[in-house]
Amino acid sequence: MSQHPWFTSALTWRTHLDDAIAEATASGKRLMLVIGRATCGGTRALVERTLAKEEIEEFTREKFALVAADADALEPRAREIFDALPVKAPTPLIAYLAVDGRLLASTAGGRPPAVLLNDMLGATTRK
Repeated sequence: MSQHPWFTSALTWRTHLDDAIAEATASGKRLMLVIGRATCGGTRALVERTLAKEEIEEFTREKFALVAADADALEPRAREIFDALPVKAPTPLIAYLAVDGRLLASTAGGRPPAVLLNDMLGATTRK
């Protein structure tokens, strides 16, 4: 497993979408792709504060394989997902995906914890 160097988090972040897809497939999870920048305060706040809240961290660990992607250097599959997002700014961008790569939902910018948790719950129930 790899840990994204941007984040100091108790969650495990993959740096490649294929690795996260393999994890999600093996564990029955969905994918959460966070597209951000190392210098983006909103990206760091999402990962280090909002996702670190106990109830959100627990739900995230149980339901999602996580991928951190640099908005300025997206791998080809992450670029395809980014290009399909209805809103492309501001960072962080979150894409919730099925294991086949299908976009289930997305959000842009920082989210208050309760709103983020609601977004995540919605993404886990979409078909």
